[in-house]
Amino acid sequence: MDKKSLAGLCFLFLVLFVAEEIAVSEAARCENLADTYRGPCFTTGSCDDHCKNKEHLVSGRCRDDFRCWCTKNC
Repeated sequence: MDKKSLAGLCFLFLVLFVAEEIAVSEAARCENLADTYRGPCFTTGSCDDHCKNKEHLVSGRCRDDFRCWCTKNC
């Protein structure tokens, strides 16, 4: 195997390893529908504040269904 092929193969393994590590670290978090958020969710800021302050979770975001989803550690 020439040096270019070996270097390309090493780079590919490095990219796959990093991608797997990111997937594993992100898998430790879950999203659930906010329990007490009222009304449609249009701004992520209000949802994020609600999830952090009222439900004591990691963060929150408005999704495309206009509902507030909170992120927590699983």
